[in-house]
Amino acid sequence: MKQGGVITAVLSAALSGVVVSGGAAAQDETNGDGVYVRVGAGVSFGSDLEQDFTFNPEGPFSFDSPRTGQEVDLGESLVVGAALGFNYTEGIRTELEYRYVQNDVESVTVFGGFSEIDGPLPPATSFPDEDIGMHLVMSNFYFDLNNSSRFTPFIGGGVGGAFVENENGDRDAALAYQGRAGVAYDFGGGLSFDVEYIYLRTNDLSFGPNDDEFTVDGPSVRIDGDHYQSSSAMVSIRKQF
Repeated sequence: MKQGGVITAVLSAALSGVVVSGGAAAQDETNGDGVYVRVGAGVSFGSDLEQDFTFNPEGPFSFDSPRTGQEVDLGESLVVGAALGFNYTEGIRTELEYRYVQNDVESVTVFGGFSEIDGPLPPATSFPDEDIGMHLVMSNFYFDLNNSSRFTPFIGGGVGGAFVENENGDRDAALAYQGRAGVAYDFGGGLSFDVEYIYLRTNDLSFGPNDDEFTVDGPSVRIDGDHYQSSSAMVSIRKQF
């Protein structure tokens, strides 16, 4: 299913559910200040990764020029998360969020390289049964656009850290930031249902040793380059105390 179609389906199903549950009832009196917890799940679509190879200069000598990089094609994935936050009566919320994303690797295409016998090497594509996992710890803020209905649009953003394990089992950490927009439905009693879109981006990722960590018996290659970015559609239940 195309990315836009999946997101539309998730949002439509969620909105249909809250409309049936709540109808057009007027919103309860606005909740005051208070701590809340939120749990949610959704679907995420990661962009392809363009990465460069840096080979160990202490490694075996070869007359052939090695591959220079790769493109990793990512598929959609399930994303789950939880948050602890505080709601202010001024329509501002802040929270600390944990989220986990696991993107399937649909294909890996290596490119570049030269053989003295065959000349320039053509791209080669493989289809590994692997995935890329990401733990996110984010500090978020929201602006709730309060009104007289049970539906409250909101916008927000956040910054934090991404802890990533690639398809080879190598790990890296990078700064992450995100923008969010959605709508909340108030069930009353401090309980609400959120539907939102999230755009996430990290700084560039690097998997493998630094230049001064290459040794004769050490790792053979470092994978550098692209940042990770994704679009996600999530639904959450939020309870304020």
